[in-house]
Amino acid sequence: MCLKNWRRTLACDCAAKPCPLSLKAEPMAGTATAMAEQQEPSAAAPAACPAQMQADRASFVEAAATLQPGGRACSAASWHGPDFGLTALLYLAGQSLPVGGFAWSQGLAAAVERGHAGTAEGVRCWLWGVLRLGLARNDLPLLLRMHAAASSADAEALTRWNALMLAGRESRELWQEELQMGRALRRVLHDQNMLLAWPLPQDAGYTACFAVAAVMLDQHARSMQPFCDPAAQLRAGADAACAYVWSWLQNQVAVACKTVPLGQTAAQKLLLEFMPAVPQIVAQAAALPDDEVGSSLPGLALCSAGHERQYTRLFRS
Repeated sequence: MCLKNWRRTLACDCAAKPCPLSLKAEPMAGTATAMAEQQEPSAAAPAACPAQMQADRASFVEAAATLQPGGRACSAASWHGPDFGLTALLYLAGQSLPVGGFAWSQGLAAAVERGHAGTAEGVRCWLWGVLRLGLARNDLPLLLRMHAAASSADAEALTRWNALMLAGRESRELWQEELQMGRALRRVLHDQNMLLAWPLPQDAGYTACFAVAAVMLDQHARSMQPFCDPAAQLRAGADAACAYVWSWLQNQVAVACKTVPLGQTAAQKLLLEFMPAVPQIVAQAAALPDDEVGSSLPGLALCSAGHERQYTRLFRS
């Protein structure tokens, strides 16, 4: 059979017999079509209006023109939008934010040295204990209260909760960490023109600065007006607390990678294991009344206090 006749025969066979791939694709396409038909009318994407698209493009160009070369015009229109609050929290919780968090281990390095967290399982138990008995009962409830104070522009309440946070640091290294990271975060935000008119206390710790920054960067509080919807304020505070916990977890796992040492695969497995617990811990912290806020972790305090006498030190705490 010549090549020309062979191609003609193959074309006829393909036309007469359905392709196996098309047989598999048809049910999938039908399922997708059925799912699309079952969607609510409001979920369907509206038709693009040329006039609206032109107006959006004009506003985008105008906002881009107002940006400075370094992108530091924080009051530009491009900073506003329905997803800006999430982006701001990702910025605050990012490991690239120059607040010096990588230099502190919060007692974990000493715990590894003493054998309390010398394995992956030991690190998991240590972090779970600190998260459940420490952050959930002290740091996160105070963070949520400072976030609410910043949302309502209550400087007196913010100062009071910040003082309670500093008083809860049970060793000098933990106290210094809270203050120095707070100064670093404040300096970063001031350099970016993000904290222009907020009366932060002089001894504002990292948690207080984080709470104020989360409010300032949120689209609903850019004008320093209180939240109109209390539910929106609660949701924003919970999101900020989740970002705070996740930043803490990432830093602690990074410390474990250097001191145990913990492999990268084991580190990612550990983070994924803790991920579902973060919203639950935040919900427990939000339900804690004022008279039950506070905790004491003697093991963490002893490890942190003994860190300064450790023979080999990679971290400042």
